[in-house]
Amino acid sequence: MLRDRNIICISGIEWDFNWQNSQEMCLRLAAAGNRVLFVENMGIRSPGLKDAGRVWKRLLNWSQALRTRGVRQVGQNLYVCSPLVLPPFGPPRGVNARVLLPRVVRAARRLGMEDALILTYLPTDAALDLVRQLRSPRSVVVYYRIDNLAALTPHAEALRQSERELIGTCDLVLANSPELARLPAEISDNVHVFPPSVNLKAFAPEGAGGGNGDAHLDREVLESVERVRRLSHPLIGYVGAISNHINGEMVEESVRQRPDWSWVFIGPGEAPLRDLGDLPNVHFIGQQPHRSLANFIREFDVCIIPYRLNSYTATVVPTKLNEYLAVGKPVVSTNLPAVRHFEELHGVLTISDEAPENFLRAVESALGQSGAQEAERRRAAAAHGDWDKRLEEVSALFEAAFQAREA
Repeated sequence: MLRDRNIICISGIEWDFNWQNSQEMCLRLAAAGNRVLFVENMGIRSPGLKDAGRVWKRLLNWSQALRTRGVRQVGQNLYVCSPLVLPPFGPPRGVNARVLLPRVVRAARRLGMEDALILTYLPTDAALDLVRQLRSPRSVVVYYRIDNLAALTPHAEALRQSERELIGTCDLVLANSPELARLPAEISDNVHVFPPSVNLKAFAPEGAGGGNGDAHLDREVLESVERVRRLSHPLIGYVGAISNHINGEMVEESVRQRPDWSWVFIGPGEAPLRDLGDLPNVHFIGQQPHRSLANFIREFDVCIIPYRLNSYTATVVPTKLNEYLAVGKPVVSTNLPAVRHFEELHGVLTISDEAPENFLRAVESALGQSGAQEAERRRAAAAHGDWDKRLEEVSALFEAAFQAREA
């Protein structure tokens, strides 16, 4: 395991938002004895009205960090920086590079972040400029490509250009899937595929090792869990951001055709499903702490991944897939390439197209797959993505890159 290193993570998300790869990676690397600075999302586009809450939270985090000189400590060896930067691409680049990004560099230096591992999840021009300002001759630069972000920004061509430049400067590139590894492999000969991982102890069936029931939940979260427990069955559940990647039309039609089923959505947002808010069989629980998600998943009869099939989701590898399976629950997903590949390897999923009648038929099939033997097969499939194992493998690559630098 990598130890005694300085690590700067340029994340594509806020520390307190929807828990993803970057937060889990940084938390574990800090626990292993490295000093970690987590730089919150600098964005891939200009914020809109729907981002107002996140922008306000960023301003609060930034103002609170002023008295601690730009960073706040969130754990042992673990610090968070909430930079104020202008949106990437175009004229703001000069202001970011000369005025705003140096504040992040100074914060890193005050923490003694010398010769750091610079791990970036963002390929924007702002991220590239920050990498160049942070790196030293002994630094190792790693790009973790977890999404095709060019599909999410109006500056797609500019992002592709900065992404290729970033890859060219990296010592190592990690990718969430073979599809996401194709572009880096055109530029770099040190590209490795690491799909999303899962904390098997945190996402355990009730009574299994690490599945400690409700003992660790605060009162507000416990009340939400109890609310879900009181719902009628069958209970169909979704965990994660409720974003436009969800096929809202398919879900709405499915919900209306099965009014006797309870449909539960746990996560931030509700944009594609807001028309369902008044239906008595639909329940939006809101964002919950990541450590509590298994408590909700245990109540589900079937877990769903109802994503649209488009150019962006063609490369998405849902983190929730392994989390659902680790708890032993049946999973129904639309026919995402990554999900299809997972099913070819493990044979534990039910896959549907986007027609509501076919999606409902898949859920009904999954409702009949709730035996103990099937649950064990699902958990065994999730175990292939155990975080403990994956982090050891990634750490070995990081250490090899440091040794190559030092040589």
